[in-house]
Amino acid sequence: MRLVLSLVLCCGSFQSTAALAAESDPQELVKHVVKAAGGEDMLLKLFRFRERLLVTDTPAALVAKDEKGNRTSVVQVSGDWWIGTAKRDKDKVRVLCWAWSVRILLDPTSKIQTVPDIAVADKPAFGLRVTESVKEPIDLFFDKDTNRLVAIDYTDTRHVFSEWKKTDEGHEYPSHVVGFRFADRKAGTLKGKQWYQTDILELTPLQELPIELKR
Repeated sequence: MRLVLSLVLCCGSFQSTAALAAESDPQELVKHVVKAAGGEDMLLKLFRFRERLLVTDTPAALVAKDEKGNRTSVVQVSGDWWIGTAKRDKDKVRVLCWAWSVRILLDPTSKIQTVPDIAVADKPAFGLRVTESVKEPIDLFFDKDTNRLVAIDYTDTRHVFSEWKKTDEGHEYPSHVVGFRFADRKAGTLKGKQWYQTDILELTPLQELPIELKR
């Protein structure tokens, strides 16, 4: 009887350990993230978006879809970013958008590892760090319940995402972003006030680049 009980306990312990290992496997976590987004086909790749961008330490109220906004961009994920017809040359903004799309996790040159959990909006989030496909490491954090992207730590800033919306084609995206500078990056502590915020008023997936942007 004791032998049977010992075997049952050992088996249960082994299964719990195996489940824990699977949950901490970066590639398994990537699968959960992509599944939560509706699959790889639902990850944004080429799109136009209209936004209201504010560089302010005072939080502003959310804006409605029919408001004017102050910037319209076209983004080709992991490629180029245009504001109007002017191309952005900063590598950091392109990497950030690549991470925001989550497609960075699927790039064959990306090395992915787990990082310690954090809390975002008082909710637990697991983290994935991407290296090798980018010059500087970038950390993506996902809500433990929904597997949705909630924050990105990159260089000196944490970008926090919320207010999820969906395109007519079914692509889900966070429409509200707030950036906080780090007080201490290693400790993960943020400065008390925000640095910027942006609200995406409209986002439209594109099949090809607009004529005025083609090379």
